[in-house]
Amino acid sequence: MKNILILNGSPRKNGKTASLMKALIEGAKENNNEIKEHYITSMNINSCMGCDSCMITQEGCVQKDDDMAIIYDDMTWADVVVFVSPQFWGTISGQLKVVFDRLFAWFNKVGWENARKESVLLMTARGDDYSMAVDFYSLLSRFLGWEDLGTVLGAGREEEAKAIGAGIK
Repeated sequence: MKNILILNGSPRKNGKTASLMKALIEGAKENNNEIKEHYITSMNINSCMGCDSCMITQEGCVQKDDDMAIIYDDMTWADVVVFVSPQFWGTISGQLKVVFDRLFAWFNKVGWENARKESVLLMTARGDDYSMAVDFYSLLSRFLGWEDLGTVLGAGREEEAKAIGAGIK
């Protein structure tokens, strides 16, 4: 059994991207995995200020007045992180990008070597060119030393998402 954190950067709670997420959850529940999900657009998360305080002090982010503290706690809890996003301008949504930027403080606080995770990317788009998003995700996974459990790119691929979820044990 694993702890799975889902970070959904879609502005639509019941759209095509959410359908992939629900399928992954269905598969993951087959193995009694614990699941926490966050709809980023429903949370109050401020942008990173680029002050570097988190890097200098390694005490976390200086911004304490938003919901990012919830995500920091859940990142510590999680074994697997699932990134869910529609494609905006060729890559992940701005909502999810803000979370990525703010996670820099968490990595500095817990230590990069202690922040190893497994991850999944679920995306939908109007078109079929996911190359920029896949490049971003691949670079991020490699940089962080995370194990990629799979990607599902495109609407109507719920069976693929369910199979990835079922493979998380």
